[in-house]
Amino acid sequence: MGDTIYRGEGLTPSEQRLARFADRAFLRLWSYPNTFNDRTKTACGGGQEIADLLAVFENHVVLFSDKAISWQAEKPSALAWSRWYRRAIEGAVAQLNGAERWLDLYPERVFTDKHCTQPLPVPIPEKASRITHLVAVVTGAEAACRDYFSDPRGSLMIQPALKGTAHVDTARDDFHPFMVGDVNPGGTFVHVFDPIGLEFVMGELDTVADLTTYLAARAKFLRSNKLGLAAGEEHLLAAYMMNGFKDGRPAFVADKLRKKARRAQIIIPEGEYETYVSSRLHKEIAALRKQSMLWDEVIELISEDVLKGTSVAILNHEPTVKLSEQALRIIAAEPRMSRVSLAQALWGAMDGCLQGNMARFVRRTFVTRRFPVQRIGYVFLILPQDKGAGTYEEYRSYRSSMLQTYCFSVFREQPNLDTVVGMAFDIYLKDGKIRTRSEDVLALSPPDWTPEEIETLETNRVLFEMKDPRELKGYAFRQRVRNPFRATIRPAQK
Repeated sequence: MGDTIYRGEGLTPSEQRLARFADRAFLRLWSYPNTFNDRTKTACGGGQEIADLLAVFENHVVLFSDKAISWQAEKPSALAWSRWYRRAIEGAVAQLNGAERWLDLYPERVFTDKHCTQPLPVPIPEKASRITHLVAVVTGAEAACRDYFSDPRGSLMIQPALKGTAHVDTARDDFHPFMVGDVNPGGTFVHVFDPIGLEFVMGELDTVADLTTYLAARAKFLRSNKLGLAAGEEHLLAAYMMNGFKDGRPAFVADKLRKKARRAQIIIPEGEYETYVSSRLHKEIAALRKQSMLWDEVIELISEDVLKGTSVAILNHEPTVKLSEQALRIIAAEPRMSRVSLAQALWGAMDGCLQGNMARFVRRTFVTRRFPVQRIGYVFLILPQDKGAGTYEEYRSYRSSMLQTYCFSVFREQPNLDTVVGMAFDIYLKDGKIRTRSEDVLALSPPDWTPEEIETLETNRVLFEMKDPRELKGYAFRQRVRNPFRATIRPAQK
């Protein structure tokens, strides 16, 4: 067993809401509310807060600043906007820039508790390869924004041409409150979300891969001078979902309009979101998301053991956060559409074991990721414990060795794979539902096949009475999600 990992929960209601969204998208092993540095730490005092939430995944770092500032309703709208903007948005930008500087200078001095006793469990990526996303979540102006635009949602409008102090320059002929563009023009792009926009984005893009892809594409698009105005974050998101998300190529403009958009700015009007949510595409994505939730549940189930320090040794490796995180990171990096096929394959393996009177059942499937190109094989081993065959510890040891042997067999059959991930489960049936008693996850790199290793593999294959790997039950995901908003229809990434 390892040590328990401390995580904050957010100090205010808005921070707690942000933490809940992050738990769903990044999952708890990679997202930490209220992180601190030790710059101001003394014998009797605590550290200084770095960010209201910090998420680290692969080479991505996402820093969130949450500012809940009251709107001065008794003041004229222009004055109230200026004051709110400076306290909420400029305040968030200052915190985010400071957090980014700290990570550049002292990435090892980030802690999950105010007394700076527990370092961040996942390492901050090296600066040269790090992709930093800065997000300001600003609360307090929603009611005033609804009244100003006579809009039931009243989300902030997006006008990329606005830069820095131009947001509060009331002397401008075209000045309007509740318009947000590039609030940090001299540094890393800062995404500004009100609670409405945050809920739409993190509700629709609820995996780390999909969310970080959107943030990167959004920053590039808003600084490209191609967008004149978007009527709100929900409409910008809808444009992205309808025109880019489904074929894995981030885009906010339809293919047939991209050449024209190079020569003129585009407008994303009100009603774009309504068009999207009333479409067949939205219904299909919602249905597929529901099917894929098993994959999220497995990641969270295993992460729970890591966070609580209750993981057990596997293949004679004592559990550590670093070792566990490396394996979990691979399965958590799958975008939503890939999780659909993986969840269906895993569920099929569990059901196959159940239909076979709880006998061993093995299924394999393969995924190719585009950015960067990675070829990953998955092996699902469903092996309920035989109660008359030794202790549970002996069963776990036997199961993990069998799982490793299956993974190496797949490497022998598929030498071009970059990684093979093995997942083993002890399942049982309760109240008509399949449940698990324990789970193992392995992530293996291609071995250097020496004659001794090949001989060991063949010996273990006989020991575990394994079939030829080509006889293993395979699985292919062939469902096509049709996007009615694209001229060219492409299949979802497999």
